[in-house]
Amino acid sequence: MLFVTTAHAQSDCRPAPAGVAQLLEIRPGFHRVQGPLAEFDPCHRSVQLSMPGFFADKLSDKPPLMIIAHGGNGPGSAEQEMVRRMNARGVATLLFDAYEMNGFQYRGTSLFLTGTTNESRQRMIFKATLGAYHWIRQNPRVDTTRLFIHGLSNGGSVALNMAAVVDPAHVRVVYAEGAPSAGIGMPDQIRVPLKMVFGKMDNYGGRTEDDWMHLRTDPCVVNQPAEGAAAGTAQRCSLRVNPASQGLSPYQWAEQLKAEGQPVEFWFYDDAAHGLLAGAMDRGRRTYGSGPTASQRYGWIGASSKAANLFVADLMGSIKASYP
Repeated sequence: MLFVTTAHAQSDCRPAPAGVAQLLEIRPGFHRVQGPLAEFDPCHRSVQLSMPGFFADKLSDKPPLMIIAHGGNGPGSAEQEMVRRMNARGVATLLFDAYEMNGFQYRGTSLFLTGTTNESRQRMIFKATLGAYHWIRQNPRVDTTRLFIHGLSNGGSVALNMAAVVDPAHVRVVYAEGAPSAGIGMPDQIRVPLKMVFGKMDNYGGRTEDDWMHLRTDPCVVNQPAEGAAAGTAQRCSLRVNPASQGLSPYQWAEQLKAEGQPVEFWFYDDAAHGLLAGAMDRGRRTYGSGPTASQRYGWIGASSKAANLFVADLMGSIKASYP
């Protein structure tokens, strides 16, 4: 059992003004988001602050909290499973829908799953996640010295960028799961320990079966910096800077940071693809866009129950390690 609360001060409410996040179709069935983006609004109907229930594990007087940055299709089964598993183990969670905050009514469509650029999705999710971090730091019900951030897929790219802007007095560890190379780029410096999480069979969005997510590179033209993000690869490799060049893979980027002594670690899992908590393995494919310019890509998701359980055990091991 868990308890979901929407407790907040009315003065905290930050509803999006009219005219935010306009869609621009750049080819049939495929879009880019332009214009100003919405702030995090703790009063928004999608905000789910979930506290551990009475029968949950008790880690301390106040529970630690995990901020969950959702993936490219919005909060789904993997994010809700993360909420369930963390709450049962004594960890509060904060989940929200960055797309709905920007005025998009997209449920039941493929608008964001396969019809919008990575950088567009990530810019919306990053701004909302950064705002959520600043808001939850003031919450007296959780241990604000033990915050954690998890993001899956496009949310994984957001998470690794959050590792560059958060205060280590509040955030202990960031978990970036299944982060792609395309989007808002990757920072040059991080301020807190970062776990780069991948299923060994993660080929989501790949052109071939063995186009693994952690090794994939993309042309710079698909990248765009996010408002409020730290300096990084997107300042050198984007739609406007060196657009014809090729960017780094997540693996290359993380190995560079490790060589500099920055706190990055890889967690790889057997019998797992994209989204370790997304359920049983599904070796499906996805079609991006529509009409003659549509492209079909691999899209394996899910994991074995053994891999999912090991991932959760590793998460809890690192959370518990933050206690003396």
